[in-house]
Formats: sequence, structure tokens, C-alpha cells
Amino acid sequence: SELYKELLDGYQAGTPGVKMETRLAIGETGRLITKQGDSITFGGTSILVGATGADGGYDQTILISLGTESRVFGEETPTVGCCVAGEIDIEMLKPVGEIPKQARLVPYVRLTDGDRHSEWIQKGVFYLDTRQKKEDGSNIEKLVIHGYDAMLKMEQTYIDDGEDVTGWPKPVPTVMAEIAARIGVELDERNVLRDYLVEAPVGYTMREVAGWIAAAHCGNWTITDAGKLRLVCLAGPPVAADYLVSEDGDAILFGDTKIIV
Repeated sequence: SELYKELLDGYQAGTPGVKMETRLAIGETGRLITKQGDSITFGGTSILVGATGADGGYDQTILISLGTESRVFGEETPTVGCCVAGEIDIEMLKPVGEIPKQARLVPYVRLTDGDRHSEWIQKGVFYLDTRQKKEDGSNIEKLVIHGYDAMLKMEQTYIDDGEDVTGWPKPVPTVMAEIAARIGVELDERNVLRDYLVEAPVGYTMREVAGWIAAAHCGNWTITDAGKLRLVCLAGPPVAADYLVSEDGDAILFGDTKIIV
């Protein structure tokens, strides 16, 4: 909103009284899942369930520190074909009740000048990986929590040995829609995917398959703040969206002119 932008300018400039507020929603299922943690779909679409959002989250009276990290590249050197999981680190006072295993962790931020408050902005969707009590000699119970986003779920095998491969090969958009559904996310609407066919990837993980597709687009996959799977291309949208291309994805020329399709 315009208010958020105005307060952000003040926050970045160090204007007195302008500060950032944080909240953390824990335990929201968000999507209906099986006992194994796989997303249940209806016609390829994940089934949503109730979620509390920022208004039902823990505020800074409970949160001691909270930080997230999301990387497009696996290493410091820019590469393509990466599917790097985002991470969250939390230190908080121990809340009443138990935090469930693989609990959904959704951080939110907003800006305020004391009188006005911006809207809450979601900053990712993560899942609890480890939690432990912090021993600091005080009588106050504290927890240290670490989690990853849904990208980590791509470590599952896409097609097991001996599994039926009827219907393969499949076009890239179909393959990525299947992968997104299986890890419980949606594809970002800004993705532009080539429509070439993928052979049945028997014995390979979803991360490997998604990585090959990302590399073919000169890009990497990431999970956005909204919790969607987005292809970030280093060279902009792939040329295949607008021009006739070869099997390698190169534009086919007539003289020096690209052929529009």
C-alpha cells in the first residue's frame, strides 16, 4: 500500500518513531495433508483449510528474534539449475502447549509510526525442522527453532522404480504443476515455461527434475514470500514464449530475423 511505502522510506531513513513489527503464526496447516505430510489435491489443486494469519500469530512480547534467508544460488558463484530451500531461525519464549512436529511457520511484518499501521506482509512459509530449549541460566523457558520452506520436500523420488509410467513423456508445465502439488504449493503466476516434453524421470528426485528444467530456462527455482514456486531466470523470460525455437531452445532465424509463433 502507499502507507507501507511511505513508512518504509521513513524506516530506511532512520526516522524516529518508525519501526517494524513482527508476528509469527505457528501450527497453521494451510493445506489438507496426509499422515505422511503430502498435500491432498482435488483435480490437481491443493485443498485449503482454515488459517489464522498474522492476527492469530505470536507478537514481540513472545518473539525474541526472528530471521529468514532465501537464496537463488546454491553457492556464492551464480549458477543455474538450483532449487535451494529457504530457512527460518526463531528464538522465542516457550508458548503454552506443544508446537507440533513439522508445524507450519509463517512470519509477517508491518511498519508503524506509533499512530498508523501498515498492512501485514507475509514473509514466506516454512516448516519446523528442529526445536530445542535454550539453557541460559534463567528461570524463563525459551525455544530455539529452525525450519525450511517447501523446497526441501522435493527430495522425494518423483517416480519409483517399477511405477507405472503411462502418460509419459509430459510437457514441462504439467511436470512442474505435479511437483508443486506434491510439495503443497502453487506455481507462481509469473512463471513462463517452455512446452517441451520430459521423459519419465524414474528413480530421480523432484529436486533433480526441477533443477534440469530450471537449467534449461537459464534460471533457478525459489519459494516466494507468498509461498509459491517461482522460476527466476537470469536472462529474463525464455525466448520460447514468443519465438520458434530448436530442440535446444535456441531461436530459429530466417536470415537474421526470429520467427514469431
